Amino acid sequence: MPARNSRPTSTEEKITLQWPRKRLQVEPSRPSVQQVERYPPQYSDAARSGLLLSGDNFDSLSWLLANGYRGSVRLVYLDPPYNSNRTYTSRIRLRGKRQPTLGEMAAYDDIWQPGAYLQFLADRLLLLRDLLHPDGTLWLHCDHRMQAQLLLLLAEIFGPDSHLNTVFWRSQTMRGAKVHARYFPHSAQAIHIFRRTPQGRPVWNAPKREIVLTEEAAAAQYMRDERGFFRTSDPGTYSFERLAALFAEGRLYAPYGGNVIVDEDAQRVYASNGGNIGVKYHLTQRGRNHYVLIRPVDNLWDDIPGLGTVPGEDENYPTQKTERLLQRILETASNPGDLVLDPFVGSGTTLTVAQELGRDWLGCDSSWRAVRTAAGRLSRQLPPADSSDSERGSCSDQEQGGGRNCSRIEYGYRILRLGNGSSVYSSQHLQELHDSPAAEIRLDQDGDSLNIRIEQFLSPQLDHLAAKANFNLPPDWRLQVRAVLIDPDFDGKTLRPALVDAPAGKSALVAGDYSCQLPVDPGKQDRDRAPHRTVAILIVDVAGEEHLLVDPTR
Repeated sequence: MPARNSRPTSTEEKITLQWPRKRLQVEPSRPSVQQVERYPPQYSDAARSGLLLSGDNFDSLSWLLANGYRGSVRLVYLDPPYNSNRTYTSRIRLRGKRQPTLGEMAAYDDIWQPGAYLQFLADRLLLLRDLLHPDGTLWLHCDHRMQAQLLLLLAEIFGPDSHLNTVFWRSQTMRGAKVHARYFPHSAQAIHIFRRTPQGRPVWNAPKREIVLTEEAAAAQYMRDERGFFRTSDPGTYSFERLAALFAEGRLYAPYGGNVIVDEDAQRVYASNGGNIGVKYHLTQRGRNHYVLIRPVDNLWDDIPGLGTVPGEDENYPTQKTERLLQRILETASNPGDLVLDPFVGSGTTLTVAQELGRDWLGCDSSWRAVRTAAGRLSRQLPPADSSDSERGSCSDQEQGGGRNCSRIEYGYRILRLGNGSSVYSSQHLQELHDSPAAEIRLDQDGDSLNIRIEQFLSPQLDHLAAKANFNLPPDWRLQVRAVLIDPDFDGKTLRPALVDAPAGKSALVAGDYSCQLPVDPGKQDRDRAPHRTVAILIVDVAGEEHLLVDPTR
C-alpha cells in the first residue's frame, strides 16, 4: 500500500544540479587545425588511432566529432581539474643523481568562479557523450571536493540508470600531516562509471587481484595438505556426482581429523567425525617460498599504489596517476583494438598504457608541456634500434642509469594543434645551428646515415635560475636536457622525428651522440645532385623550454 503522501513519479521529474547560468545544450566549435608533429615520417594521415591534440579540449572534442569519431570511442577516461583552488607546480631539477632544485614552474591552474567549474565540465561531457560508442563507458576521476556534484551532473547528462558504479581508490597512505588530520584524512579518490545509455551493454572483463604471501604468512592463515596451502568453502548445492569428482581430485576436506566418506549406495558424501565437508581451494605456488591468492575485485581499490610509492614512473607532472590504475580500467572496460580517449592527457599515463595493451587512442590537452611529456613517454615504447645503429642512436652502449631513451620509430601517431595562433615551429622559433650561442652540434653524413654529436648546450633559463640560486651549472650539459628529437628532413612546418631520446626517470641522461638513416626522396634530387635537406634538432630542457636548431645548408 503506498504511503499517504506518495505519488507516481513522472518521467519529467528528476533530481538535478543547479548553478548560476546553467545550460545543458552545447554548440561544437569549428577550430582551425595544423599538424605539428608526426611519428614516424612515413606515418599515414588516414590512420584513426594515435592522435594527440594540443589545444582547449572543447575544440579538440568538437574537431573529433566533425571528423568521423562520433559514436566510435569505447572507453573515455578523464581526470579533470578538481576545483582545488590552487595552482599546481613542478620542480625544476637537473637530471642525474643528487642534483639540486633550481625553482618551480606552473603546470596548470585549478581556480574557478562559482558555477564555472560545473559548466566547464558539462560542456565537455556533452561532447564526450556524442563521441561514445552505444556500448561505451565513461570513467570520471575526481576527489572529495566535487564528487557528489559530479555524480549528479553525470546522472543528469547520461541518465541515472546509466550509473554503473563508483570506484573508490586509495591513492595515498597516511603520513606527514595526514596522520594528525581532524575528522579523518582524505586518502581516497572516486571514479564515477557511466555507460552511454541505460540500454548499453559495455565491455566487462571482470578484474582479479593477486595477493602474494610468503610461506610463513600462508602457514599462519591457511591449512596445508600434500598439494599445498588451501582454504575451504561450503559446497552448497553441489550434486553427489560433483562431490564425488572433487573427492577423486583430492579437493574435499573433513573437519575434526575425520575422513571423507563417499557412500555410493546412499548417494551421499559426508565427514566421518561429523561436521560439514568443505571444498578445498589451493593457493598457487610462485617460486620457492611464495604463494598467490586470486581474489575478485569490488569497488574499493586499495591494492593499487599511488605515485608516491612508484617513483620510477614519476614524470614530474602534478596529479599524475599510476600505470597499474589505468591498466585495470582499460583491461576491464575495453578490448584490444578498441578506441580509448583521454581528454585531459596530463603526463600521458592513459595513452602509454593503451598503447602497451594494444588499444587505439586519442588524447587532448591544453598544455603543450603535457603534450610533450606524453609524447616522450610514448617514444619509450619503441623497439630497440637495429644493429646498424648500435654504436649511436640506440644508446645501448651509453651509461644512462637505466631506462631506454632513444630508438628508431616503427609505429605512428600525430600531434595536431587546434585553435588560432602561430605554428609551434614558425620562423620565430627556429635558430640556425651555426648562429646558436647555446649549442655546439656536429653533423656528419656517412653515405645514407647522418651522425649527430651534441658537444655543448646551455639553456638560458637554467643559466639564469642557477645564477639566481648562486649555483654553478655542472659541465655535463646533458643534466640540463629532458629530451632530444631529430628530424633529418625538416619541411619547416611539421616535425617528423626519426629519432627520439627521452629517458625515463629522474636520473637517466640523454646520449648526445646519434645516428639515423636519411630518408630517400626521389622528388628532391636528380641524377647529378645530392638532395637538399634541412636537419632539425629539438632540445627540450628540464624547465620545459624547447630549442629548435636547424641546419638548412645540407
